[in-house]
Amino acid sequence: MRLHLFEWEDQPWFPDFLRSAMTKYLAAAYGITPFPKRWANCVSKLMSRDVTTEIVDLGSGSGGPIAHVVKELGEGGFKASVTLTDLYPNVSRIECIAAGSSIRYWPEPVNATRVPDALSGIRTMFASFHHFRPQAAREILRDAFEQRRPICIFEGTSRTPAAIASALLIPFLVLLLTPLVRPLSWMQILLTYLVPILPLLIFWDGLVSQLRTYSVQELEEFTRDLQLPAYRWEAGLIGIPRMPPGVPYLIGWPE
Repeated sequence: MRLHLFEWEDQPWFPDFLRSAMTKYLAAAYGITPFPKRWANCVSKLMSRDVTTEIVDLGSGSGGPIAHVVKELGEGGFKASVTLTDLYPNVSRIECIAAGSSIRYWPEPVNATRVPDALSGIRTMFASFHHFRPQAAREILRDAFEQRRPICIFEGTSRTPAAIASALLIPFLVLLLTPLVRPLSWMQILLTYLVPILPLLIFWDGLVSQLRTYSVQELEEFTRDLQLPAYRWEAGLIGIPRMPPGVPYLIGWPE
């Protein structure tokens, strides 16, 4: 049974500096996992090597794993221009993205259920779809369907006993992997090692993320009334070593 429990990062009143520190850690942690390569392989099915493909990343936080995904796409011969979006845009992250980069941050708040027409291209959500309750999740998919936009939903969590139990390792991983965070600020170090707030916050949100993750069957149910001959849906599990049975994904695209 899916449990939509409290997550710190979801709260509008949650301090921006803590939200930023948590999302920067997650972005760094994804960089040493097989997820970016697996996700890039799926996204590339909707791309062509002949042109640069526009990608609109929804719920980006501090950027999440998208930079790693773009790197994997490039190594596979695919070029992407990415626009990061979020309901709570990360101002510090906007300032850190260099001019001329293939990744930019949309400075205005973007509601994933009503994406502005100015943002066109393949919509992606990496490890963030579980933040939305069922009604909002359906609206995200419906908006892409009605606008005839491709959409790729990927999770890095799974609502299985083994995955839930693995959350107990999160505080130790935060201590181990924080030196990989870039840029690494004194605040990140302070709140990880001297006053270990971040390991506890990330542990709780990580555990709840497992409990919130939609199953493949639930993802398929969301698309049941979003059917047209010219629009296709594909749902399944992405296999990850030492993480049986895998993590769920959903892709929709116009033919």
